[in-house]
Amino acid sequence: MKTFLMIMAAIFSVSLMESCYYDKADLLYPDGKTPCDTSAVAKFSSDVLPIMNASCNSGGCHNTASAGGGVILDTYNGVKTQAANGRLMGSMNQTGSYSAMPKGAGKLNSCTLTKIQQWINSGTPNN
Repeated sequence: MKTFLMIMAAIFSVSLMESCYYDKADLLYPDGKTPCDTSAVAKFSSDVLPIMNASCNSGGCHNTASAGGGVILDTYNGVKTQAANGRLMGSMNQTGSYSAMPKGAGKLNSCTLTKIQQWINSGTPNN
């Protein structure tokens, strides 16, 4: 009987560990969103350029062909120039005297802005 109780206690302990609330992503993030991962330094090619393409270039606003407002954001040099003069983050954060971007759309989410700022803080590497 003692052995049976020990086995039952072990099974009960294991089942408690496997059903821990903190191991259930759907319970931690009921809206389906996972937390922003900024543990790795943002890279231009894999993090920044896709954001620019989706938010700034897709409507033909700031690509090489149209250069809306004289701003080009589909090349490394174009993005780096706007990052260096402060217009990139000023516009994307929709602060101060900068024109709020993306035009006619809401502010980009904080995770996206954090990744771009992280890339700028790391010296705007062409990686």
